[in-house]
Amino acid sequence: MTKTSSAKTDFVLPIAVLTIICLVCSGLLGYFNSLTKPIIKATEERIASELRAEVLPEADSFTELDWTAPEGSVVTQVFKADNGAGYVFMVTGNGYGGKGTMKLVVGLDANGAVVQTKTQQHSETAGMGSKTADEPYRAQWVGKTLDTMDQVDGVSGATISSTHYLNSMRAVFEAYALVTQ
Repeated sequence: MTKTSSAKTDFVLPIAVLTIICLVCSGLLGYFNSLTKPIIKATEERIASELRAEVLPEADSFTELDWTAPEGSVVTQVFKADNGAGYVFMVTGNGYGGKGTMKLVVGLDANGAVVQTKTQQHSETAGMGSKTADEPYRAQWVGKTLDTMDQVDGVSGATISSTHYLNSMRAVFEAYALVTQ
């Protein structure tokens, strides 16, 4: 028995089968995404809440301020401690080479001094730029204000990451000045 070739069996049928497979897979991905999206969002909110409490431990609870960042600002959200302990700033900007983001959480007391900073996420070079997320570097910021922020030493060999962190902190102090006017 000789198998005959036709356009239908050689081209249309395989394309139709692959299209159906793709549609089914896309539908399943969409379905599972809709199932996991609320879980992922709740987890992100819990982590952000924990980070706010870490960088401003004197606060009892927080209220998000209606914040419209000035053009070019890397401050994305501002939270005020309900008991007046200070503010928490969420910062998102480009890291080394602009390829990845660096997300910071910064707590300032009611007088505008840094209580603590945390790096929520970064994609800096391991062993170099990633040192800005480590305690020795972040500890330098504790107690610093806009007037004393130039006393923080950068990370040797990670000029771009250190500069981003410095610029992010400058944006935090600018945001603090705006929300406390």
